Amino acid sequence: MIKPFEYFIKENLVAKSAKNPAMAEALMQKAEIRLKRIISSKIEEAEASIVLEDIYESLREASQAIMELEGYKPYSHEALVAFINEYKILSDGDASVLDSFRILRNNSVYKAEKISLPRCRQALELRKKFSELSTTY
Repeated sequence: MIKPFEYFIKENLVAKSAKNPAMAEALMQKAEIRLKRIISSKIEEAEASIVLEDIYESLREASQAIMELEGYKPYSHEALVAFINEYKILSDGDASVLDSFRILRNNSVYKAEKISLPRCRQALELRKKFSELSTTY
């Protein structure tokens, strides 16, 4: 379950800061470059874990870019998901799926757990949807 965004503010896992459009633009550019690189290559089962980590990183960068436009600096990946949920960048269901990718990515990075190709493709579809929905920012 995704905690309310306010929780992360109270716990100092998000700081209110000046809006930073330049940082937002730089983060969004990185996120889009990363996404284009992923889309342009064929994803194989053997590399699905690495690709999911990159997809998640692209989602994280894009999410942080939007937070920068709203004047927030995250210190937690969970806070990013809570922000996306609170600001309705994604539907509640898609925000929960994003949170599951956060956990998968964490398990892949820190526990060397393998990610299946179908889960990797699901993450890529969510990332594409995120690109479409976040253009309003």
